[in-house]
Amino acid sequence: MFAQSALRSSRALPSRIITRRNFQVSSKRLEDINTLVYGHPQEGVYSNLPFKIKNRKFIPFAVYYWGILGFFFAFPFLTSWWQLKKSGAFNQTEE
Repeated sequence: MFAQSALRSSRALPSRIITRRNFQVSSKRLEDINTLVYGHPQEGVYSNLPFKIKNRKFIPFAVYYWGILGFFFAFPFLTSWWQLKKSGAFNQTEE
């Protein structure tokens, strides 16, 4: 008797099915909110990159690319030179 009442209460009633959260609907609502806040994502070539390649107004992409590449290559050499200069390793001693 107790088992049947427990089974009856655990069965899903139609009212519980309707009021339960529907994840498909909530994801669509979230998608609508994202398009309102962030706009529609662009599609096409180079649209997934975090920087602009085509139609740049100020610095061409090649200059930007090689400039950053050169800076990060030279950075350890520049910092080691600066530390040696501060320690006095480049001072010439008179003998």
